Amino acid sequence: MQENLKKRIQALEAELKVVRLASMQWEEIQRIYQKSNDRLQQIYSQLNMVNERLTLAFEASQLSWWDWDFKSGKLECGENMALLLGLDQAALPLSFSAFLEFIHPDDAVDVKENLDKHLNGNTSFFESEYRLKTGLGEWKWVVNKGKIVEKDILGKPTRLIGVIMDVERRKVHETNLLAEFEKADEANKAKSFFLSNMAHEIYTPLSGVIGMAEILKQSELSPEQKEFLEIIVDSSTNLLSVFNTIMDFLKIEADQIDLSNNIFSIFDLMEDLISSIIPEAQAKELEVSSFIDPNIPVQVRGDASRLQQVLRVFADNGIKFTENGGITISAYFLSWDEDTVNLQFKVTDTGIGISDEALKRIFTSFTKITPSTGKYGGSGLGLAIAKHLISKMKGEVHVESTPGKGSSFVFNVLLEKVPGSEPLAIDPKIRGLKAIIIDPSPARVRIMMDYLSRMDCEAEHLATLTEGLQEISHRHTINRPADLVIVEYEAAKLAQGSFSTNAAWKEVPRILMYYHGTDFPDMITGMGFIYLLKRPFLPSELSTAMLNAVTRKVLKPVTEGAGPVPGKAEGRKLRILLAEDNLISQKVAKVTLSKLGHQTDIAENGQIAVEMFKNNQYDLILMDIFMPEQDGLEATREIRRAEQANPQGKAVHICAITANADEEDEEKCYQAGADSYITKPFKLEELMEVLDGIR
Repeated sequence: MQENLKKRIQALEAELKVVRLASMQWEEIQRIYQKSNDRLQQIYSQLNMVNERLTLAFEASQLSWWDWDFKSGKLECGENMALLLGLDQAALPLSFSAFLEFIHPDDAVDVKENLDKHLNGNTSFFESEYRLKTGLGEWKWVVNKGKIVEKDILGKPTRLIGVIMDVERRKVHETNLLAEFEKADEANKAKSFFLSNMAHEIYTPLSGVIGMAEILKQSELSPEQKEFLEIIVDSSTNLLSVFNTIMDFLKIEADQIDLSNNIFSIFDLMEDLISSIIPEAQAKELEVSSFIDPNIPVQVRGDASRLQQVLRVFADNGIKFTENGGITISAYFLSWDEDTVNLQFKVTDTGIGISDEALKRIFTSFTKITPSTGKYGGSGLGLAIAKHLISKMKGEVHVESTPGKGSSFVFNVLLEKVPGSEPLAIDPKIRGLKAIIIDPSPARVRIMMDYLSRMDCEAEHLATLTEGLQEISHRHTINRPADLVIVEYEAAKLAQGSFSTNAAWKEVPRILMYYHGTDFPDMITGMGFIYLLKRPFLPSELSTAMLNAVTRKVLKPVTEGAGPVPGKAEGRKLRILLAEDNLISQKVAKVTLSKLGHQTDIAENGQIAVEMFKNNQYDLILMDIFMPEQDGLEATREIRRAEQANPQGKAVHICAITANADEEDEEKCYQAGADSYITKPFKLEELMEVLDGIR
């Protein structure tokens, strides 16, 4: 009995432990439940807050959500959709097909295409802007954005969700802006048309002034009359330059400057540039030097006229702001790849320099870097235009300057590479020569050293011819003579002693360098130079001089030109039709052509020109583009049509003449059937080129 009681007590104690453990577990469960319930309440509160924010955001932004069951086609929309469309909630579309009926017919195709792109996985979301029909029968612009949010096990979309936003105000604003833009565009076109006419109206009388001045130059004039005539020429040329600058600036403002893309030679460009600025530099007793890297390819592709324009701006400024010394224009080869050639140009002067403050605004339009004393003049546009053109040629420009010592304008441009075009070939006979340079000018010596180093030649520099003779004699004595001696005129004219009896001097090949316009005294002639090389020179001219000197090929010395060489057209008398409505231009052209021995007929407009062409045989038609009754372009087309009707006849050469010197107008002339193109006011050399081209 006692034993049973003991067992019973033990069983009860075990049950009590179980109950206590269960009680503890229940308390833990209650604590976990309470904690979970608190967390659930917190999440519920946060969800309510988020939902409230979303509701407020949708209302504030006039957004309306939509939920599309792709399988059933059922569409559910938010309350704002009714406000957006001006409908009762019950009248909202309940399916996507019903919703499509609200879309403007002109927009429905684009909406479907954008939706299909998203459904097919081509876009990460669906987006489309279109018009919806409201309850009042009006059209309202909306933006609809949505995305697939559920797919089946095969990856096919089953549900899409998105929002629609009212953008009617924005579209109205865009429409108004577009209308204003169209008005501005029309105004810009009107301005361009006005400027085009202004160009014609200004260039035409300028042609008369410059043309008559050229004719007067050929007359016998007194010194005073010549002085007056030079003033007329200079003034008209300056006026033309200022007007061209203003026209370029206006084109830049209107973003109407486009670069041409033609094959040209940097060497020819530099030669033309230098030839054009030497007279102005000589008038101020300034020297023009140049360096053209022989490693530059013979041909490149780009806009030669715009590149020359940039160089001319820097060169003209260099001459303008320099009183003593001169300017140096250099072109360097930097690099090339399969498609492009990177070149660097540098224009350095010894002028007044530029202050640090002025350097900060040097390329700003209408900014002049000199004191406003009127001494130097200028419009303050040249450098701004130059920088814009450099940027168009994918280059950059910077300036280095020291006040009182001079300035350097350095810029690079990217030009297209011409397949097969390589740098100038160096003759093996001059590659690796050992030369002596005798020149007192460090600047000139640096240029010559650069040239010779690029020809793989070794060079030694001496300042005076006396020192040079000592070195030449020393090398002769030790039987290690120089291959070539290059002497600058400035050093030669100071030399003393006899050269005819100096064996070392007579044996070494000798070149004399001299500047444009130099006269040679008998003393220089008696020095027995084998070749005379005029500065500034091209690399090819230096190579020719070196080759002829070392091979002892004596050529006729280079002499100063006595004027333009008569063109081939001078030997053939042409019958020319001038289509020009301006009486002054008629007079200038007729007198000029008559002096060249040609017969000239006048047509006051294009219509008369066409009739005269049909009734006469002409070798050349000079066709002004802007004329009354019928302009030059239409007259050219009509003449070409008449020629097509008579294929046995010879086509007449038509040269278009216009005041608009841009690529677009040039292309219009060629499209109309013109063979050549010159701009007003044209120079005699340009007219001569056209006449020389007549066959």
